[in-house]
Amino acid sequence: MTPTTPVNKTHDDPDSAAATWFARLQGDAVLVEERRAFERWLAADPCNAEAWDRCRRVWSDLSLLDSNPALDALRADALGAGVDAPRRLDRRGLLAVAAGVVAVVGTGAILGRNLLTKTGSLAGGASAEPTFTTAVGELATFHLADGSVVTLSTDSAVKVNPWDRERRLTLVRGQAFFKVAKDAARPFVVAVGDKLVTAVGTAFDVRMDSGRLSVTLVEGRVRIAGPSPRGDRMVEMSAGSRFVAADAADWNIASVDTAKESSWLQGRLVFDGEPLSAVVAEMNRFSVRKLRVSDAKVAATPVSGVFKTGQVDAFVAALRSYGLADVGAVDATQIELISPRA
Repeated sequence: MTPTTPVNKTHDDPDSAAATWFARLQGDAVLVEERRAFERWLAADPCNAEAWDRCRRVWSDLSLLDSNPALDALRADALGAGVDAPRRLDRRGLLAVAAGVVAVVGTGAILGRNLLTKTGSLAGGASAEPTFTTAVGELATFHLADGSVVTLSTDSAVKVNPWDRERRLTLVRGQAFFKVAKDAARPFVVAVGDKLVTAVGTAFDVRMDSGRLSVTLVEGRVRIAGPSPRGDRMVEMSAGSRFVAADAADWNIASVDTAKESSWLQGRLVFDGEPLSAVVAEMNRFSVRKLRVSDAKVAATPVSGVFKTGQVDAFVAALRSYGLADVGAVDATQIELISPRA
């Protein structure tokens, strides 16, 4: 996947550069190299950080303006309003968005000082509900208007709902990690099925998997509310714990190794004595080519190690090297794991 514009193309003027970076980072194909280039630009000069902050504040409050066809079109282009899935901005589209943000930032006096002091929807208006998605094996990071950051795991989707007194998103499927910008006046809420996960400023992981919801809290505090087998409930979590709720089971909160649980953010999966069946299931989430274990004894084999997501061939090679499993039938879509050959 390639960035929508070259990573090294910036502007001398901080406001113009900030607007270009803002437009780039709204796409659904933000690469690690591009993110690092942005961080270098941001740290290079205090004026860059100030310009970035101005750009975010102005864009955040565009929804407060009276109806303006040009700004409406600009906002729709950047946020994908009115479509079921986000559009990839081509070079012309991205530059148009950047130019529009530059124009707005550069005419703050014309728009009026109230633009930066009012509070309102940061999601682009009641009609804008962009849905960000990832394919199998893909990870992607999205920057929200309030400065919060969402990282989507493999085969996942999150919808940005209209914002007003709260900042609400819906996890449609899969897994996402949320790094929430602090705003005590407006809680950050993630809706998952019939449950709500609420935070003010924190970092947490939410995963929805076949009727099972898990929330891993890395820092801060979150509140979870919704129906349970014991009726409507509400619990609060503290950092270093994980909440689990299955359809037919009661809620459970236990301490976990958050570094291990969030290792997928670095493209790694960490296992410590888990049965091969569970390890295979997790590896399969990140790969189009699936692993299959039909032998119960092999499936129960404990596995420990650190493996790269999507690297099924390397994973199989490691299993064979340590005598944990061998390879049976193989085709373009799957690899069978069998008992080690004598």
